[in-house]
Amino acid sequence: MVSVSPSQQSNVEFEIALERSSQVTASRMLLLVFWGLIIAKCTLLQWAIITHDLPINGGMFIWLPTFLFGAVCSFIYGKVTLEEFHCTPMTSRLVRGIWAACIAAMTLFGVVAVGLGGMDPYLLPAIYAVLLGVGFFIQGMLDPKPYLKLAAIGWWLGSIWLFFQANVNALLWLSAMIIVLQVIPTTLLFWQEKRRLSATKQRA
Repeated sequence: MVSVSPSQQSNVEFEIALERSSQVTASRMLLLVFWGLIIAKCTLLQWAIITHDLPINGGMFIWLPTFLFGAVCSFIYGKVTLEEFHCTPMTSRLVRGIWAACIAAMTLFGVVAVGLGGMDPYLLPAIYAVLLGVGFFIQGMLDPKPYLKLAAIGWWLGSIWLFFQANVNALLWLSAMIIVLQVIPTTLLFWQEKRRLSATKQRA
């Protein structure tokens, strides 16, 4: 019978925890890409509705169903991920809470602006950019990836432009910012993380 020293056992446990953390990070990146794509889709469709004067209620038939669909998919995906990894690091739970709060705030502002008419709806892209910047910045404090804080700065600088560009074209700008600042870099980081995980497994 081969005995395992406490130091060797600690190293094995550390490697397992590190791999699990990397898997959770990759899963989180996939969710960021998913939400980025569906929000970009909504902004483009809303721009088309307004520009071409289409008789469609964007809030009722585009935004609300999309956010409900996204929430259900995120819940199911998160539950499957949790069951697969058995447990998740505390940072992952905090990040999920941060992004859930950002999405809830975006939904609330959308309801106030579009549903209740309490504010100029063309200010929504700028407000969404601020909220996305907050989400990326807080995540960057928990996850030391330089891209996250750079993305937050990009969102906040973009929000300044969107506040001055408070018209229908702000929707196009927001969609472009989502693709450039969120979808493309997060996708690249996701594949980089997957390759790193594959290389780690091959070495093991």
